[in-house]
Amino acid sequence: MKNKIIKISAIIGILMLVYIIYIIGPEHILKNIKNISLINFTILCALRILYWLLRTINWKTIINKYGENLSLSHLFFARMSGHSVSQLTPSSQMGSEATRILMTNASTRKVSIASIILDKTIELFSVVSLTAIGVIVAFNHISLPQKLKLFFILAIITFISFILFIFFKQKRGILSWIVNLLDKFKFKIKFIEKNREKLRETDEFVLEFYKKHKSTFLKVFFLYILLIFLWITEIHLTLKFIGIENISFIDSFIITTLGNIALIFPFIPGSIGVYEATYVGLCALVGISADIAITMVFIRRIIALALAGFGLLAMWRLGNLKKRSGN
Repeated sequence: MKNKIIKISAIIGILMLVYIIYIIGPEHILKNIKNISLINFTILCALRILYWLLRTINWKTIINKYGENLSLSHLFFARMSGHSVSQLTPSSQMGSEATRILMTNASTRKVSIASIILDKTIELFSVVSLTAIGVIVAFNHISLPQKLKLFFILAIITFISFILFIFFKQKRGILSWIVNLLDKFKFKIKFIEKNREKLRETDEFVLEFYKKHKSTFLKVFFLYILLIFLWITEIHLTLKFIGIENISFIDSFIITTLGNIALIFPFIPGSIGVYEATYVGLCALVGISADIAITMVFIRRIIALALAGFGLLAMWRLGNLKKRSGN
């Protein structure tokens, strides 16, 4: 049933994308893409690589607190391996994090899982924080219909409630809570049944971080805030390179932060269709035409797919290293 839902979601996403291109007209999109010079494209690629490098540094900051001394290059390769899985397979974000776990040579798998849980949680805290600010800025900067305002308010309340729920569950043992919940509904999963004790120990690693490394939590949180501003800069420059000279940084801030609404659909590979529709709608709010919006998304997808190709090479490289080490 799960696989069927994922496949159906992916098909719906692709159909949405095809429909959007058909309505806008592929000739307009191709014309806009030609406005991007090789130098400008190279700048955007460099910023995206920097983005992933900084995300890796954040992860390394967390995992180092467990006494692990993994190289930045190893973690970067693991992170890009996860990126390739999220872009190229229906597993999307879930597959990305699972790949990171498999590609990380920590002293114990429990440390890898704990560090990724913490890394993702802190990232979500930063995303939700700036998305909430983005909604406030949008309300003051753009004249929005009441129904759309209500939608954004409900979305923010949902996001905040979700991340706070996850956070407090982590401080009480989120993996143990999931195991108990499955037991309650008499739902058996072989992996969980075999690894109950290891999951409980992983919870302890997460709790240890919250108790002993509060300053690190704040450090990584603010680093992720800066990272999101790098992301906003990428969007801003992409639109300028396409030819939108009069766009303000506030407009780019609104487009980027509110674009996180695409995270609601985590099972669609690369959020195909949903991502495009979201940005077309958000760009329209600040007066940018649909053909420009879809061109911007296409350029970002081209870069993402290029890095996914690098991620596949990174996965092959790490796989060979694990075979040689016998892990």
